[in-house]
Parts: sequence; structure tokens; C-alpha cells
Amino acid sequence: MKKFNSYSYLRYKKTIPFSERLNQFIDAWFETHKDTFVFTEVDDFNSDDIVETFERHKKRYRETKKIHVWTGESDNTIFGSAEVNHKFRAWHDYIHINHNLGYSITEESIVCDIQRDMLPADWAFENRLLECEIKGQAYYFYKQNKFINNQRLFTCYWLQDTISALNLKNI
Repeated sequence: MKKFNSYSYLRYKKTIPFSERLNQFIDAWFETHKDTFVFTEVDDFNSDDIVETFERHKKRYRETKKIHVWTGESDNTIFGSAEVNHKFRAWHDYIHINHNLGYSITEESIVCDIQRDMLPADWAFENRLLECEIKGQAYYFYKQNKFINNQRLFTCYWLQDTISALNLKNI
């Protein structure tokens, strides 16, 4: 049996999503929740104190019924669109807050599983994409102590070999 070659996605322009139907799913989800979100260029996530960051985010939501979504670092993602990446972050943050799941590696994994469970059961590829987008990037951060610069490239590596992807130094 021929092995899946995720590196073929590297030929795509960065404006082409890895999965159009995942983008459509995210767009549809966002449309029904859009009044909850405020997009902002201010990144108020403190990776040195994730507990305080989560408590602050929950407090803001309790007081305003709004979730602020950071719009930075959205140029090189699997979604092929900064706008869809922002909507994905909105969906992801909504799950964190509404399920009272903070930003620890364990809680990120649970949030990922909740989001994957929301997809149609036969969307195996999209499940892998979410796994990489959430768990993969969280694992990478905890292993390398830095965020990923090129999410598209990281996803290609992750889909081929997760351990090798986590060991990359300059991605």
C-alpha cells in the first residue's frame, strides 16, 4: 500500500486550504456564534502564567459575554485564510471557556477531542488536521519552548511522522 504523502501540500499556494470542507464547517459554526467574539490585534496570552491567563479570559467572558480572539500570526496556516484561522481560534477559545478547560497540555488535548467530536464521523483527514493544529502545536511548544512559525510546513511534517515534527528546531 502506498504511504500518504503530505508533502504534496507544500506545492499549494498558502491561500489554498488543506481541507475546504473543514473551512466550510468552521465558517458555518462561526456564523451561529459570531456575536460572542471580538477580534483584536492585542495578544494578551501569557505563556508564563497560563492559569492567570485563563482566569482573566473567563472573567472577561462572564462580565461582557465576549471572547477576544487574537488575529496575529495567521498568514501560514492550514486554512489558507487569515479570516478562517481567526474563526478557528474563536471556535477553539469558545470550547475552552464554555467547558472550563484551561490551557495546560491535558486541557488542550481535551479541547481538541471535543472539537474533533463535533466533526462528521467520516472526516478522518480533518480529524488529523485538528489533532495537528491543536495537540501538535501544543506538544511542540512544550517540547521546544517556542511557537511554530510555519504552521503549514509543520502540519506536513506532522502528517508524515509526528515524532520527527516535534523534533524540528526551526519551523
